[in-house]
Amino acid sequence: MLVDTLCSVAFYCQRCGQIEITDVPLFTGHGRQVLTCSHCGAEKAAIRFAPRSGLIVETTCGVCGSLNRFTYPLRKAKALRFEKIYCESDHFELGYIGRWQDIAEFLDFNAAEYDALHPQDAYNFMERQQILLEAFNRLHDFAEEGEILCPCGGHEFTADIAEDAIHLTCTRCGSYAVIPAATAEDLRQLQPGCEIDFLRPDLLRKR
Repeated sequence: MLVDTLCSVAFYCQRCGQIEITDVPLFTGHGRQVLTCSHCGAEKAAIRFAPRSGLIVETTCGVCGSLNRFTYPLRKAKALRFEKIYCESDHFELGYIGRWQDIAEFLDFNAAEYDALHPQDAYNFMERQQILLEAFNRLHDFAEEGEILCPCGGHEFTADIAEDAIHLTCTRCGSYAVIPAATAEDLRQLQPGCEIDFLRPDLLRKR
């Protein structure tokens, strides 16, 4: 049976960082279809059709935790060639929608550009994304379990993702820690019970 394709989507797994392209069939029905990561099994996004609205895509941002909902009328979804999907709260790049070929070409171009700019780097862009997200999720789990404690006694933190590290800031005193997240070795060091050194901004200013 010949099944036409409405469009294709590709989402970064917010657990392990892997990305893969998935076709959205034209006749997918009105049920909710969950897209899962083939690498770790985590839910990446959910799609469904609304009779009047069209294609509805829902995905959760792994950085801020907000649920994002995007609506594409049927005609627009069929005409899309390539469009980036960003978190509406923090503008973190979540994935792409459009034609399979255009998405694949963009991902290949991104990887080639990164390798050209960093020829000495053994980890390409996709692997770095995976490591950053895995490090972020581990730190989130540690914080939830009370395993991260600031010297001031605080146990609540904000987190920012940099190019090759996670920055934690204590909401109580402002002390911060920089946790490397660039290589597989960095992940091996990031285990339960690992020591995280916090720096106090007031002491740094006196130096």
